Amino acid sequence: MLLALRLVNAMLVQTYIHPDETWQSLEVAHKLVFGYGFVTWEWRHGLRGFAHPMLFACVYKALQVLGLDDTRLITVAPYVLVAVIAASVDYATYCFARRVAGTDVARLALFCSLVSCTMSSGVMRPLANSAETAFTAAAFVYWPWTRTDRTTAKGSLPTALVFAAMACIIRPTSGIIWMCAIVMLFVRQPRLGRAIRILALATAIGVPAISSMLLIDRVGYGMWKFPPYAFYLFNVREGLGTWFGESHPLYHVVVSMPVLFTTMLPFVVHGVWIAGQSARVTREPAYVAVGAIALFSLVGHMEYRFLYPLLPIGFMYAAVSIHTLTSKQSVTGQSKHSPWSVRRIVAFLLVTNIVPALYLNTVHQRGVVDVMSYLRQGAQTGSVTNIGFLMPCHSTPFYSHLHANIPIWFLSCEPPLLASGLDTHYWEAGEFEQRPNEFVHAMFANTSTHREKPSHLVLYDAMVVRVQKTLNEVGYVEDARFFNTHFNGDERRRGDVVVYRYSNPLVQ
Repeated sequence: MLLALRLVNAMLVQTYIHPDETWQSLEVAHKLVFGYGFVTWEWRHGLRGFAHPMLFACVYKALQVLGLDDTRLITVAPYVLVAVIAASVDYATYCFARRVAGTDVARLALFCSLVSCTMSSGVMRPLANSAETAFTAAAFVYWPWTRTDRTTAKGSLPTALVFAAMACIIRPTSGIIWMCAIVMLFVRQPRLGRAIRILALATAIGVPAISSMLLIDRVGYGMWKFPPYAFYLFNVREGLGTWFGESHPLYHVVVSMPVLFTTMLPFVVHGVWIAGQSARVTREPAYVAVGAIALFSLVGHMEYRFLYPLLPIGFMYAAVSIHTLTSKQSVTGQSKHSPWSVRRIVAFLLVTNIVPALYLNTVHQRGVVDVMSYLRQGAQTGSVTNIGFLMPCHSTPFYSHLHANIPIWFLSCEPPLLASGLDTHYWEAGEFEQRPNEFVHAMFANTSTHREKPSHLVLYDAMVVRVQKTLNEVGYVEDARFFNTHFNGDERRRGDVVVYRYSNPLVQ
């Protein structure tokens, strides 16, 4: 049933929110299987691990073997795998909440997971964060959490650490969560012998996990690489993660938490507050989450999806709150009259989560996906032979959605690899934004271009008003237009997605 619901959910995802949902997964997998495509600078410099893209490479390989890769399944099949991942998060959330807080709370936690806007529109995308969340949720199920009555909810630390290791293989920064969880174990029972046993067990599982990661990346890169170290050099030593945007230290508190839990957030906070008063529910998962959020907040660049693995903890505490508010007894066992009803809360959460999820999945930023379907059809008929994207980089999916071995390019925006090169670093997207008309003339002049003149160009409407005359001068006319979004915080990405076609061979 959970998988069926998530499959329906997957079919509703017709938009594009995070560039990484294709550029760090599907694009890499597509090139691995089909032998053509494009990988971003992170892959050329060994900052990313291949474990996550290889999950989708298996999907593409199955399509290739069955001869179905030239059908619509090339864009649909990866989301079937995403549906499996999301359904596993739902189920693990239920099992985790049942172990920590009981069956009644677990049912409500499952409801929270199923209706969550973030689950339906965020985790339901081929992001490494989604697979990381699935393995993390599974580890939560087996982790030996302590109840407030000092008894331990039955679990299996070895099994939990295996799932935790798998989460770290997918995304090494997941180790921050498990560092906090292990510290809680030490704090709870500060005995030297126990600490040594836990560290020995973690080592026994961690060494094979790291070896597996090395082997996977050896296959992917064709040489020995250790991406976590390259990631550390770029983001920590050089501090260049802020190239993608510098975040306020409280970003995860004031942005990530409200985005992740939307209207559930008051219930999450209330659930944490009342958990300490219950003899059955512990605040220990909340302490782990707070510690992880604090450590994730030490870096310069933050995104709310980095906290996806903490969703099951939030859903569990939201369920504790809802169960308490609608119960006929308080957490102390005294009778009470509650003005709350399960029906009212369910209706409130359904409306305030499902409606925005539907908008995000079917309306917001759909033009960048629709345009790729249009271009794919043109490539199949031979009318589209070369494509240029005069847009902020990574604005659309790429070969994973086009699935045609034709030249396509976009404006470069690679960061420098050393902090010392920041002031003098050149990137095409920046130059185009500052001097679009001069850029177009220089790029497409026969004497200076290093790119073949494309049969089609793709732009946002916000840029069309600035370069339309120049495009006409060099032989391009508007060919198609796709609604993209009603709003966008980035003024460069506002308006429709517009396709221009080269139509005048006499223009030089």
